[in-house]
Amino acid sequence: MTDWKPSDSIEATTELMDIITCDTSVAVLASAGAGKTELLAQKANYLFFTDKCVWPKRILSLTFKTEAQLNIKERINKRCGHKATRFDSFTFHAFSKSIVDRFKNILPENERPINNYDIVFRRQDANGSNKILMDDLLALAIRILRAREDLRTMFSYSYAYVFVDEFQDTTDEQYELLQLLFQNSDTKILTVGDINQSIMLWAGARQTVFTDFLNDFSAQKKLLVKNYRASSEIQDVLAVVLQFVQNPKSTLQEVSTIPENCSLHAFSDEHQEASFIAHSINEAISSGIDASDISVLTKQQSSQYTEILRTELTRLGINNLDMTDLQDALKEPLGQLFSQFLKALVRPEPKVMTELFKVNLALNKVEPDDDKEEELTTSLVNFISLKQELITTATTADDLLSYIQSFIHELGMPKIKGRWKQYKSSAYFSHVWQALEVHLRNMCNQTNSLEDAAKLFSAENAVHLMNIHKCKGLEYHTIYFMGLEDQAFWNYAKQTFEDNCAIYVALSRAKNHICVTISKRREHRNHWQNDNRTSTFCAVKPVISLLKNKCKFAATNHA
Repeated sequence: MTDWKPSDSIEATTELMDIITCDTSVAVLASAGAGKTELLAQKANYLFFTDKCVWPKRILSLTFKTEAQLNIKERINKRCGHKATRFDSFTFHAFSKSIVDRFKNILPENERPINNYDIVFRRQDANGSNKILMDDLLALAIRILRAREDLRTMFSYSYAYVFVDEFQDTTDEQYELLQLLFQNSDTKILTVGDINQSIMLWAGARQTVFTDFLNDFSAQKKLLVKNYRASSEIQDVLAVVLQFVQNPKSTLQEVSTIPENCSLHAFSDEHQEASFIAHSINEAISSGIDASDISVLTKQQSSQYTEILRTELTRLGINNLDMTDLQDALKEPLGQLFSQFLKALVRPEPKVMTELFKVNLALNKVEPDDDKEEELTTSLVNFISLKQELITTATTADDLLSYIQSFIHELGMPKIKGRWKQYKSSAYFSHVWQALEVHLRNMCNQTNSLEDAAKLFSAENAVHLMNIHKCKGLEYHTIYFMGLEDQAFWNYAKQTFEDNCAIYVALSRAKNHICVTISKRREHRNHWQNDNRTSTFCAVKPVISLLKNKCKFAATNHA
């Protein structure tokens, strides 16, 4: 098949088609909003439908975070149809675990996990036998692959192409895994990274990963820079900020037109700041913008930086959630089951019920229109109906959690573990469950009805607040970036590039509106060892100057 064309969901630019049709290993450097997930989906579609990846060859996708892995898999299913069965999507940890589970007997007995080992998240809880630290899975997989060349050959023979998303976050061990499996083989690797999102370097990311990949895999470097999310004026702003990130001392261009929806505000204290932001958000919601299409971002310590703001939003009747620690749990399959079942209990809509039916069929490995479909669907409907009859105004969070537990058992824990391998670890399952349970209890306490609690549980109809490093891949109509101060960027002088990248990431989440705020005083920074309440701006002065003078943000001093 040679007449392949990308779907209408993406613009077939020259740079995009060059990447898709390239038949060597490629390192793609993409700007925020350039459509990285869609690029991977279109590339997979091209490889499958042109028989570049001919049966039984497969495509492997590796990501840094579960959220990205799920997004890619969903998009591939949508674009590639039945051929997506030859697309394997893993996080690096999940892929490493699959290697350990299948081939752990290669390891010496004293280094070998037992068959039903549990995954733990603190090193003090690990013992190397029945309790394995999550971060040690990669090291175990590498040891296995080093020992057996035939296994390395098997993987390179099975996978004709490998996609690696979020490549800027790749660690030394993850890179070694790629080298062991695919270097000097016929497998082609497509890495997609955002050079402007190098904000995970403190997590051990390999700083030279792009250069190393170009050399080690004879890869070509290609760019994907058009932002499809943002308005034209924000695209202009981001282009200038991107120049600054790459070389702060260069002569920067100015935006061609003054952006009407980009502003910088200085306040005397965080109370004045919170009042301004809260009333601004209230006006935005009144104008028709969904609360969930608004986000407040901070460099760090979101719960502390936004505490007064969250109080003010609540006073105005605006739902708000600190998503920093919550987002990962809600994205988990267990989080999705929680959310969908809660909705089915208190406000059953056709879309919600359809999703639950799909999950039930998938867990039972039954295709739509199969003879067993009606039986499974009827059984689930009856179960949900019985639980709905128990719902009253007196229903408590404990009751809801009991119903959810019954729902999980109705679906079948063995089936859930079979479909989502991470839940074979009882510690991991408990870790996710606990986060969801705490969240549900909080939502029940904050709302006046179970329906409102169910909505807020899934972060619907609520302003999202989070640290910058949790917002990657997300987009909002309006972004409020709080705290452009030295105290938030306390190591700016030593990690200027990384901090500038973080600022770029924050600004590039916005589609239509950016509001940056600074406060001359923040009470939460008062500590028994030092009084850090008074803000300084020496380190971040170049960024403030950039926004005011080159990006033409409307600057207002409210102090």
